[in-house]
Amino acid sequence: MAIVVAVAACGSTTPTPPRSGSPTPGVATTPTGTPASTGTPTPSVLAIYPVPTSQPEPPATAPAAQLDSKTAANLQAALNAVRASGKLAGISAAVVFPDGSMWTGQSGSAILSSKTPVTANTLFSVGSISKTFVAALALRLAEQGTISLTDPLSKYVPTFPNASHITLSELLDHRSGIRDVFDSTSTDNAITSDPSRIWTVAQVLAGIGKPYFAPGRGYHYSNTNYILLGVVIEKVTGKTIASLVRSEFLDPLGMKNTWFQPEEKVATTNFAQGYMNTASQPRDVSVGQKMLPYNSEATVAGTSGGFVSTASDLARWASALYGGGVLDEAELASMIDVSPTIPYTNYPYGYGFERTTIAKQMAWGHRGHLDGFWSAMWYLPDYGITIVILTNDEWTKTQTVTAQLLQTLLAK
Repeated sequence: MAIVVAVAACGSTTPTPPRSGSPTPGVATTPTGTPASTGTPTPSVLAIYPVPTSQPEPPATAPAAQLDSKTAANLQAALNAVRASGKLAGISAAVVFPDGSMWTGQSGSAILSSKTPVTANTLFSVGSISKTFVAALALRLAEQGTISLTDPLSKYVPTFPNASHITLSELLDHRSGIRDVFDSTSTDNAITSDPSRIWTVAQVLAGIGKPYFAPGRGYHYSNTNYILLGVVIEKVTGKTIASLVRSEFLDPLGMKNTWFQPEEKVATTNFAQGYMNTASQPRDVSVGQKMLPYNSEATVAGTSGGFVSTASDLARWASALYGGGVLDEAELASMIDVSPTIPYTNYPYGYGFERTTIAKQMAWGHRGHLDGFWSAMWYLPDYGITIVILTNDEWTKTQTVTAQLLQTLLAK
């Protein structure tokens, strides 16, 4: 992928997870300017959100959120305020309402040195939100009978250590015990020491350390699980993850600004750059790189975190995925089933799926983090609202931003 302009990017809340949205290491863990542009409503996309019959109806007392000029102005004001108070580099947000209408808003800079403003089409690294695409592909293949989630990993990757005792299901919800690629000192040092390096999947998997625990005996968020799932999916289909995600999800949903960097040429130069360190002394990690946040981290993360996208594209994706427009009812139910991980973590995790509360409201979705980037994609099942936040600095607390927008939406 050739980018004409210099780019940067890559991936909170407490606790602070390591790269690609993963939680603090441990068996029981928690995954977690420039003038502002004007937030504007965009056309309705209601057709992509059929709701499964098993989804709970909004509480009778819940205020109905609707998009109008006052709501749009309030959301933009809240976004501007949270960026200013947190001294954030740049931020892009999108909200999908129950009727399918969408608000988008931006604030701050995509590139600090040139004061290039964030726009609705600015691409951000989305880190572990990438896992939602891989999990959805795996579930579709299972629905079609191409794979079974009870299959051992050895059926597809026989050379991986202990593969005969690890199931695809345990990869999907991080019960495999496989060590996180970013929790290997040698690999992690190599990533940061040579940011322009392009890694192959074989090179990444060769550096995985000892497992955390026996398969099925615990929970530990590990990006390696989703790298392996990518290998499985490409082997059984004979197609790349990029082509499958595009044909199965992106094209049908009209997501024109989402790409899998390790396998696709990105057809735009409108990138945010990622900033590490602090707001007072930001360090650009993306300048001069071809991928976000930088080549080595993007290619090591691969199918666990290598996608770039916009807030509006991800809002369409979340609304369709969790609203029942992507998976059939049974497969969606299996995705959001967190019961296997509950004994091992106080932050329930399903198949590429986080369940949490934001402003005391249940939320479904996923967060993402690579160096210099944080992202959050949440669907509120009790309200039929989707909120997406994308930022290009290390110091943003995405849950705080999400809560601010949600409270703005639900204020009477």
